[in-house]
This record gives sequence, C-alpha cells and structure tokens, in this order.
Amino acid sequence: MSKEILRMEHISKAFGGSKALDDVSFDLRSGEVHALMGANGAGKSTLMKVLAGVYMPDQGSIIHNGNVTPIKASVADAQKDGVAMVFQELNILPHLSVLENIFIANEITKKSGYDWKTMRKRAKEVMAEVGIDLDLDERAGNLPVAMQQMIEITRALNLNSDIIIFDEPTSSLTMQETDSLFDLIRRLKKKGVGMVYITHRMSEVYQICDRITLLRDGRNVFTDDIKNVDNQRLLSGIVGSDDTNQFPEKVHHIGDVIFEAKDVTVKGLYENVSFQLRDGEILGFAGLAGAGRTEIAKTIFGCYKPDQGEFFYRGEKLHIKSPVDAVKKGIGYVSEDRKGEGILAVRSIKENMGIANMHRLGKNFHIRQGQEKEEVQAMIQQLKIKTTGMDQCITDLSGGNQQKVCLGKWIMSQPKLLLLDEPTRGVDVGARADFYQIIQRLVKNHIGVIVISSEEDELIGLCDRIIVMRDGHKVGEFEDTEENLKEKMLKLMLNI
Repeated sequence: MSKEILRMEHISKAFGGSKALDDVSFDLRSGEVHALMGANGAGKSTLMKVLAGVYMPDQGSIIHNGNVTPIKASVADAQKDGVAMVFQELNILPHLSVLENIFIANEITKKSGYDWKTMRKRAKEVMAEVGIDLDLDERAGNLPVAMQQMIEITRALNLNSDIIIFDEPTSSLTMQETDSLFDLIRRLKKKGVGMVYITHRMSEVYQICDRITLLRDGRNVFTDDIKNVDNQRLLSGIVGSDDTNQFPEKVHHIGDVIFEAKDVTVKGLYENVSFQLRDGEILGFAGLAGAGRTEIAKTIFGCYKPDQGEFFYRGEKLHIKSPVDAVKKGIGYVSEDRKGEGILAVRSIKENMGIANMHRLGKNFHIRQGQEKEEVQAMIQQLKIKTTGMDQCITDLSGGNQQKVCLGKWIMSQPKLLLLDEPTRGVDVGARADFYQIIQRLVKNHIGVIVISSEEDELIGLCDRIIVMRDGHKVGEFEDTEENLKEKMLKLMLNI
C-alpha cells in the first residue's frame, strides 16, 4: 500500500444558512487516483476548494505528508505547499498568451525581469509531457475550450505538485484528448503524484481510479477500493435509493414536421446539412468535438449567418440575423460553454433567469418584479435547484445547479424550439433524471427539442432519432429502434 500523503479530518463549511460540508473526512495516497463522487451540491468541489485554498473551512484540519498544515488562506499558498487544482470552470486569462497562462503567478525571474527564455523552454517540456504542441505566443482566448483545458493541466504540472485535483477534467475533451489525459495520469501515478478525480462519468472512474469516496448532502457515504464498487452500489449511493433508472419511458406521439433545415452551409464549419424535427419527438445530434453539431445550433440561434440554405418553422421561412431575433421567434439555446456563454457570473439566480425574458417581463422600460419573482421561484421548485434563495449569486451554486438555471431561463421564455447543447454536462445522476423528465414534458407540450451530446448512451436513452455528424457533414441518421445503434454511431463518428 502506498504511503498516505494527505488526510482531511472533520471538515465543515457553510454558506449562509446552507451547510455544504458536514464533518467530512478524506485521505489520499502517493501514486493514487482517488475518485470523489456525489450528486450536484454534495460537497465535492467545495471540499477540494478547501484543500486548494479557495475556501476557508469553518472547522477541521489538514495533514499533508505527515504534518498538520495551516488551512490555506489562498490558492497561491496551497500551490506553494504542493497542491494544484484544475477547475471545472476554466480559469484561463483569455487576453494573455499560452505561455503567460502557464506561468501566471509562478513566473521565472532574473535580475533584469522575467526570464522568458527559460520559461519558454520549461513550457515546451511540460507541454510535451501533457502531449500537446501549442504556439506559446497565441492568445489563450483564441483557442478551443478543449485546448484551454489542456493549458490548465499544463499549468498544474508546471507547479511540480505532489497533489493534483482534477474537477470534471474531460467535460470539454474529445475521446482522443481524454485518452491522452489518461495516459498522462498513468505517468503521474508512476512518479508518485496523488490525484483527486471529480467526475460524474462512471465509466472513467472504473478506467482510471483506484479508490472512490462518495459524498451525499455534504456528508461521507463510503470510501472503498474500486474493485469493491459496482454501478448499482455507486448509483444507489449517489441518489440515496435503489431506484437508479435515469431515462423516462418514451411515450411520444410523433406528428407533423415543425422545424426543418434545408441544405444549410456555413463555410469552414459545416456543409449541406438538412434535417427535420417532428412534433412530439426529441432529435439528437452525435459527433466528436468539431464535427459541426454546436455550429448548427448556433446558426439556428443567429450566431452564424448561413452562406446557403434555409430554416423553416411550421412551413414558414425563418429570417434570423441575431440571437435577439431568435429569442423573439421563440428559440432558446442552452450553450455547452456554461461559464463563457451560459451565465452572468456576478449576478443572482433571479437576474440570470430574467435576462432571457425581458421581452415578456418588461413594460414601459420597467421589469414587472412581482411576476419575475413568481416565475423564478416556480422554476427553482420545478427544477429542484439547491439554493438559499433566488437572490443568491449563481457562482455560489454547484456546476449542476448552475446548469439548471441555464435551462430554467429558457423554459421561462415559453419557447417554440429549444436547442440543448450538452445539457447535462457536469450534472449528477439524480439530477439528470430530473432533466430528462423535464425535457419529455416540454416535448409533450409541443415544444421542439434538439439535443446535442457527447454521450451516446444519453442520446440513445433520450432521443427518438439521432443524426451523426463528422467533419462538418451529416453522415448518418438513425431511429432509436435501430439494432446495435451505439456501435453504428461510433463507427460513423470515427469513420471506421
């Protein structure tokens, strides 16, 4: 058995009247990947943010390499003590270069200032270890989300930490990038680095982790070796019962075509894409990152202007020049990039839900605040958002509860067509079941729903029909009754 390098004992933390952690203990061994799992709001990220110096706990102690260490007052202090965290919500500074992001707050200096030559050499060495090759002078904000994630991982490795925390590290990565990350984790294990792995993807836990600690409602449920934990035990522990069926029964009554795309092209993104969405069905889009799925949704929502092709809603041609036009036409879009495009980070839950409903709630340049509060409160209850109230800042919520707010604001807008791009990213098993039930209800109320997901099982379990994209082209379309559907989808996605 590897030596213990970390022990957190009796950690408690409250935000206002809500207790996020209640007497939680956790340990980590050298060369171990320790999965930390639980529902949204269970306390996973909060516990690790205590370790990483983001939050001060109300009580508890931390023992690092056998020494009781002072609770870290800042992220910088934690990093100096060998603790690095790759956050779920990217902490990239978009206006700075790749090199500057890798060395932020950890610059190498000499008498005359920064030692850029040494930093460039070191950055290339660490990137080679990660398995990426980026232009160090490129602005980080110009890169895809997946590459920004890899910059964060590179930054963590550059700190020479003996503890690295990964919070949903694969949420923005392709399958190939995920494989590269797992190869890197295996190399770090051989070096004796202890890693905490927060995820909702159970397949990853069995693939890469050695032990599991499960939290529920801010308390320990169990810690055990991976060999002793199966899906049923894990799911039951997460949701708090033995009822672990996620997907509701499909009882849709398929009707006429309500939305249609005809030969739509956005040069450089995708070409000649056509499809139909029928009343009473959920249409799914599958494909690897960069296949064109998100770009199609953003074109419908008015973010991109088609070079050719047309969109129709119930036979009427749509003229959408901007997202404002799309909202007026009854189209909503839940973005895959929650932090960058989904939330107003410094605003309350009420403000985040109200922003997409100004056209309904406004009158004579004023918001009808009574109606707004009533609708927001109803949405909080309907979506089971874990919060102290509608005036709570959205960034104080867990990632999954933030995602519920993103969905709620569009449901409030009473849409005709709802585009859901990775709607359950960062959402726990129990909350996913709630999401799926809500989506089914939307469809029964004759709202068109298109779901984009990187999880094939989610598409198969939820959707009536699935379109497969590859390299900007539609390469397949399947009914959910197709035999060996997952295998056929993957073959088309990977072109094998």
